[in-house]
Amino acid sequence: MSPHALRYPENTMEFAPAYPDEVPEHWQRFFDLREELLLDYGYNTARAYWADLQDWFEWAVARDKDVLALSERDEKQYYALLRRRGYSESTVRRRRTSLRFLLAPAQPPANSRDLKRRLRNLTK
Repeated sequence: MSPHALRYPENTMEFAPAYPDEVPEHWQRFFDLREELLLDYGYNTARAYWADLQDWFEWAVARDKDVLALSERDEKQYYALLRRRGYSESTVRRRRTSLRFLLAPAQPPANSRDLKRRLRNLTK
């Protein structure tokens, strides 16, 4: 897919972000995974998850980190920031869930125990 192609649901949002002409490869991978994930949801759910994942992306980029290779510590820092900003726990949980859905195919489980832990966490 061309980096300039309109993406779902960005193409129907008034606030779709502008990206540079040369999109880094890891950004493109994030965009592709996000799009693949969101195509399975209705518009309102996709829009909420898109905003959640976009915030995560912007947080990582502002810290010069690869959005798909962040550590558990990075995740904890991000969730702590959301709490400091006054987001409700249900919003923090939704953002955690959207991120876990996105990263599930990007980071294969290390072993069966890791897989079981991930599946349990997806339902929290």
